[in-house]
Amino acid sequence: MKRKKAGKGMALILAAAMTAGLLGGCGSSAKTSAVDNTAVQDKETVAAEAESGEIQKVRYVTPGNEWSDQAYVLEQVNKKLLEDGMNLEVELIRIPWDAWDQKTNLMLSTGEEFELIHVMQDLKSASVLRSQNAIIPINEYVDKYPHLKEVMGDFWSDFTVEGEILAVPAASTNNISKDYGRVYYQQEVFDRAGCTIPQTIDELLDDAVKMQKMIKEETGKNVYCWPHQLNSVPDWMHRTYDDAPFTVENTLGLVRIDQDGTVSSWYESEDFKKDCETYKKMYDMGLLHPDILTLDHEFQASEGENGRFLFGFDTYTYPAMEMSLKKNTGNTLSDFVLNEELGNYRFFSIFNGNAVPSSCKNPEAGIKFLDWLYSNEENYRLFTYGIEGRNYNIVGDRIAEFVKGPDGNNTWHYDEWQMGLIDYKLFEEGISEKCLEVETQPMSGKITVSPIIGFTFDQTPVANEIANLQTEVIASIYPIKFGLVDYDSHIDDAIANLKAAGMDKVIDEYRRQFEEFRGQ
Repeated sequence: MKRKKAGKGMALILAAAMTAGLLGGCGSSAKTSAVDNTAVQDKETVAAEAESGEIQKVRYVTPGNEWSDQAYVLEQVNKKLLEDGMNLEVELIRIPWDAWDQKTNLMLSTGEEFELIHVMQDLKSASVLRSQNAIIPINEYVDKYPHLKEVMGDFWSDFTVEGEILAVPAASTNNISKDYGRVYYQQEVFDRAGCTIPQTIDELLDDAVKMQKMIKEETGKNVYCWPHQLNSVPDWMHRTYDDAPFTVENTLGLVRIDQDGTVSSWYESEDFKKDCETYKKMYDMGLLHPDILTLDHEFQASEGENGRFLFGFDTYTYPAMEMSLKKNTGNTLSDFVLNEELGNYRFFSIFNGNAVPSSCKNPEAGIKFLDWLYSNEENYRLFTYGIEGRNYNIVGDRIAEFVKGPDGNNTWHYDEWQMGLIDYKLFEEGISEKCLEVETQPMSGKITVSPIIGFTFDQTPVANEIANLQTEVIASIYPIKFGLVDYDSHIDDAIANLKAAGMDKVIDEYRRQFEEFRGQ
């Protein structure tokens, strides 16, 4: 693919920024809105209907594509709900990844009615959505379901801000913070290129060049290194820095938190400059895709699953990637970290959860469904894996074979990272022992814990600034971060733009709240 000129790339980036900022532009610092008021007015009517036994819809908005057997499985789920005395009917609203931001922003800002929406803390956190009046606190509904409250244990703290529970966590794995700085690769490709486990960033780049050259000679095509998301923090680099470990807030990347609790501006730091210099080197070497800023998530996922990558940075996690890669290429997913002596760094607990939108007239319906889902293994397996003998078969202890359709995809297997519970989880036949251990066993060995564990930033006081910065970070920082433009020539203007959008106010508010949290 031909390398785009900077001017055209910037236009595409700004267009993406306008889409990402759509909901943000509707936000205000107050936690009330016309949508909230409408929902309150209708709540008594909906409650009366629920008590009468009338079927209540649970429309669940989630990212991804549909499955071939989706209609039949949901029919069986809804039948089981009725048998269990639940007056609920589940409907999935699946939105493809390339349309997720634009579509959900529109649904939330216009007050479209549905009952649950999936929240990804690393893309747009629950606190951002709450500050923009898009979702509501669910404390009073969670309190009605003690089993749900108990089963999620300590994970509630990841979605609790100023006492408000903003989402039900998805406790789908024990692979929590284990991927800090992990670099993923294909063992067979790595070995054929004559690579050895690198100890430095430069050695890693040398290995990437070897693999890229070999693949180009074999296939005539270029493959690249991939970050997880554009907003992802390159922890794989940070492990090697003299002042590691430290935490960078990963939604907008504005704030750095050191182990002593010091809060500072990340984009004005020397370490951010190091990040940019490395990515600039990689971009100029052709190790990053020339269109990295405009490619969607599904393209990157497909590249990984089909073995078209050199290294994945904090990207290709177990077990889904391991199984897809093995099936499609026969290759083995392996990983390493730089500066292994640093050990593990626990900097977050849960990234995913499910929230109730402000437009919802029956907030309890979604919470009631999730309580039913997690109440026993039978309910969980029905919704998650479908019908035994049709969509999956048990072939061992917590091991299953998932039935494929003519297209080679599972006929049904719900995305467990969106709503899974590790205690009930099944794993695909052929999963490696290493992968099982990563998924099921708690973190061990040398562990450093970030001071931000347990802290959630309430963005309400700076909601307007956050909305402006969502657009500005994409437009001003991403081209510098990923090497499309030179750091020294562009960083001053970028920082000036961020400050004009309210960066200093956000950092000061973050510092104030964090110091208050530390003092408790």
